[in-house]
Amino acid sequence: MNKKIKQKIIKFLENKNLIFEENKIIVEKSRNFGDYSSNIALIFAKKNKIEPLNLAKEIKDFLLLEGLDLEKIEIAAPGFLNFFVSKNEYSKIIKNIIEKDENFGRANLGKKINIEFVSANPTGFLHLGHLRSAIIGDILANIIEFSGNFVLREYYINDFGNQIDRLVVSVFSRYQQIFKDFPLPEDAYFGEDIVWAAKKFFEIYDNKFENSNLSDPETYKTFREKSVEFFLNEIKVDLQNLSIKFDKFSSESELFSSKKVQKNLGKLLFVYKKEGATWLQTSKFGDQKDRVLIKNTGEFTYFSSDIAYHLEKINDNFQPNFLINVWGADHIGYVDRIKSALKIVNYDQKLNILLYQLVKLVKNGKEFKMSKRKGQTFTIKDLLEVVNVDAIRYFISERSYNSLVEFDVELAGAIDVQNPLFLIQYAHARGSKLLANSPLNIEKLSPFNGESQTVLISKLKQFEEIVLKIAKNYKINLLNKYLLELANLFNSFYSNSKILGNENTNNLLCLTKAVVIVLRNGLKLLGIKAKERI
Repeated sequence: MNKKIKQKIIKFLENKNLIFEENKIIVEKSRNFGDYSSNIALIFAKKNKIEPLNLAKEIKDFLLLEGLDLEKIEIAAPGFLNFFVSKNEYSKIIKNIIEKDENFGRANLGKKINIEFVSANPTGFLHLGHLRSAIIGDILANIIEFSGNFVLREYYINDFGNQIDRLVVSVFSRYQQIFKDFPLPEDAYFGEDIVWAAKKFFEIYDNKFENSNLSDPETYKTFREKSVEFFLNEIKVDLQNLSIKFDKFSSESELFSSKKVQKNLGKLLFVYKKEGATWLQTSKFGDQKDRVLIKNTGEFTYFSSDIAYHLEKINDNFQPNFLINVWGADHIGYVDRIKSALKIVNYDQKLNILLYQLVKLVKNGKEFKMSKRKGQTFTIKDLLEVVNVDAIRYFISERSYNSLVEFDVELAGAIDVQNPLFLIQYAHARGSKLLANSPLNIEKLSPFNGESQTVLISKLKQFEEIVLKIAKNYKINLLNKYLLELANLFNSFYSNSKILGNENTNNLLCLTKAVVIVLRNGLKLLGIKAKERI
């Protein structure tokens, strides 16, 4: 309703040829002065040399003729407008929610969007840092898709370069230690996941490579392919256990083997040679300095394949309108680099990058630190053993992506009102139980009365706005916040209302039905089960 009122105010101002700034027209929810209020008359009166109260009266008279579902409009000195929504409007909202059911909140934005997330190197198991990327990307994809966009979920496999070489050396060394004392290189990966991979390799090949070394092409090739395969398969298992799906897995090594890196670099202007290396003049397009594409040894840099990868995504058959990359905050220095490269080919406006902060795991009041290098990684597999997937998805997504997440294992597993997810699921279960054997009829809705009812209905209506807002600003935590507020309102309403055996029972059951629908739709976007009972 506030949007409708705002649109009509704009129409009035335009019809009267008054001076105004659209971004300053605010019609906000009010609990003390009608359902909505606005100070628009105060803001624009002076610019247009009109007394605020006179301008407010003109706006009021105009709006009352515009067919809005308003019971009345009151003017308060020195020029406030207070809007009272017709009680019939609340009935229309409830009927609309129930009729649309699982489609309530959907929009029809119609864009094509590629979302790349997780993209962890296949050099070990997924850990908590990867977990946040996975949850952010998946929920964001759900919401953007629900808003009527076409979404391609993509995972970029970094299976080329120094990190893969280090993986091969690490797994090979652990494999050799099965048979004899064998030194582990200083720059090897020390995690237990590497020991796991070596044992898995032994299960397949036994002692076939006991006396081999990595200078042998067959040995290196076998260890490389199998090590990447082992970890990529485990990554996919972890993602599946988190209820996360991908439409496409792209490979960095495939970009090289198919010559796509060379082909895409050939499209770039502002390339020059210096000291035997090939450089890209990114400093001309917003980067701090120019970047090397090909070293003087002839080796391609990671930057060169990353440029090629982004150009491949943009020119893919999917033909996205724009890209979203979900990266860790440690990649902040890389943002200008890749955007400047895309700016050279006029594609920089197609890329949005979200930089998320890390996850700090708290257990028994103490931080549990992660470090793959020292073999102390707390993996997603570990976390799934102590916390269920619904709790993981909720608590990882409840904070803004640019804020640190302090994941409290005890709170996430608590079955009490201190746990926000419990409160939301409890509200859904309460409503579902009430509706199980209670028939309702939306055709027999009467006007809603009582503040607890109208406030709850106004909150239900906001679901559409929240979904659209997130689809545009990517702040998925707004959905968690909204669902918790809705659950608290409903739990209060439920505890303080006699729903059955009341002359307004049908209205209250329809209201409950609408709450259950919105909670269920919201939880589904978060990838969380809406419980029928607790």
